[in-house]
Amino acid sequence: MKVGERLILNLPSGKAEGRTIQAVNGKVVTVSTDYTEMPAAECVWVIDAAYLAVQLFRVTGIKEGEDGVSFEITAVEHNADKYDHIDTGTRLDERPISVIPPGVQPPPKNVAINSYSVVSQGIAVTTLRVTWDAAESAIAYEAEWRRDNGNWISAPRTSAQGFEVPNIYAGRYQARVRAINAAEISSIWANAPETHLKGKEGNPPAPLAFRAAPIIFGIQLDWGFALQTDDTLKTEIQYSQTNDGEGVMLLADIPYPQKTHTMQGLAAGVVFYFRARLVDKSGNQSRWTDFIRGESSTDTSWITRVMGDQFLTTEAGKRLQEQLNYQAEAELINSVAIQQNAHQLLVKDGENKAEIRRIDRAFADEKASWAESFKEVKADLVGVKDEVRTEVRASIQESQKAIANMDKALAESEQRTQAQFKDQSAIIREKATAVFDIDGNGYAIKEIGAGVKYNGILHKAGMVIGAEVKNGQVATHFGVSANQFMVMNPDNNKLESVFMIKDGQVFIRDALMDKAVIQHLLVGAEIKSTNYTPGQSGFYWNMKSGQIENIGSDSQGKMKQTNTTISIADNKGRLRVQIGKITGAF
Repeated sequence: MKVGERLILNLPSGKAEGRTIQAVNGKVVTVSTDYTEMPAAECVWVIDAAYLAVQLFRVTGIKEGEDGVSFEITAVEHNADKYDHIDTGTRLDERPISVIPPGVQPPPKNVAINSYSVVSQGIAVTTLRVTWDAAESAIAYEAEWRRDNGNWISAPRTSAQGFEVPNIYAGRYQARVRAINAAEISSIWANAPETHLKGKEGNPPAPLAFRAAPIIFGIQLDWGFALQTDDTLKTEIQYSQTNDGEGVMLLADIPYPQKTHTMQGLAAGVVFYFRARLVDKSGNQSRWTDFIRGESSTDTSWITRVMGDQFLTTEAGKRLQEQLNYQAEAELINSVAIQQNAHQLLVKDGENKAEIRRIDRAFADEKASWAESFKEVKADLVGVKDEVRTEVRASIQESQKAIANMDKALAESEQRTQAQFKDQSAIIREKATAVFDIDGNGYAIKEIGAGVKYNGILHKAGMVIGAEVKNGQVATHFGVSANQFMVMNPDNNKLESVFMIKDGQVFIRDALMDKAVIQHLLVGAEIKSTNYTPGQSGFYWNMKSGQIENIGSDSQGKMKQTNTTISIADNKGRLRVQIGKITGAF
């Protein structure tokens, strides 16, 4: 029950009276005016609402039952508007006697297909039009159409009794419609008779100059559009591992007028085959292009240069590039109102001194807190001889700090071992940093660096390991910086080099590779297959002498090719054909 609806009661006298509901509070209903009689408990009642009306009947007969208690009532459905309908022809409106949609929804009737043409900018444009009659209890319709037994194309869901598709092509058209009621129950499809319509001839043109180009860890696809393709909706691209259409998959739907797409995240040297077609706004499709071959770049000079530049822009790469200079004094956090403990042992003789000191500092307030610890062991010696000043220094510094505020959290540990004689210095630094900020960016980096500064030039070797997230992109890195990189094998109590990088060149003593892509190959000795047996099977090529032997066989026979002779034998080993130097034997 709701306020404003009418509550009709059967009173003790048999009279039915209705009153407007003024308030509803739990099980207590208040009406606007008293009934003329006090209603009896459990009397018959009914609600008359705008969305659910009382169904009316005119009683035509009453018959007492055989039991003397029950009555049989005969009645016909009553509509008060029928008199005006008979006298003046006004429309009969059905009263809403139920809010329950039917369990079976009837389909629309009279589904029809037709078309009309208009001239736009001097070009005749044909529009498909599909119409149908309203279905009982339907609140919406779903429709589909297709041309020449193509795929069914869905029209937008609508409450109207038709839809249009502009710029159609000539062909045989079919359409189907189903009705949907308030309970989301759908009717069966109602089909229109197949109709042949005139329009643009043929199909949309296929993409032009569809091509693939290698990029670093990806493949770039490009294409063009023919004339009169302004109604193109998208370019559909599919890809496969073979060029025969087996296992083809959708790569992307590219909105018009874009004419390039990049497939990224591939390994180097990955091959795929691609094809494309255009789909216009009406759903018409062009033919597929032929398959084209695309391969991600295998240009190692390009890959190493670009990836190296990208690595050097990361936090790990920046750390690997940091200079190593002699640090006379540690950098402490600049702050006031701190708690501090300091310990120092100092021995001095003029400018010469030896010192051990430790500082522990901490701070906290409502906005930030931090703590740091610093320890140093150092010795300084200054000598003057023949008016030449010589400074000699050595120190070991250890520092740890932790900072937390509303913008970021940071923890850092660093140890420096350093020595300086005059202008020359040698430094080892080990530094670890973990940080995350309010924007969701952070990194964890561990770096070890060793360097010598000689004649004003720093020569440094370093190693860094790091993980970083920036703008939602996560990357992990392991980087090494050195003129020489060696991997040694302790074989027979002797260290032997098995892998080396020197001045940009890689040296490997022994290697097994499952797959290799090589741009330029220089072979100094020989190439042979793993199954090579001289005179029997396999492949062999001596690069210095030019000797070549290639032997293949199956159940029908075998063939051998050397640098002077081609021999063919049957399945019993008898020589049948020989070309080149005739030996008479296989």
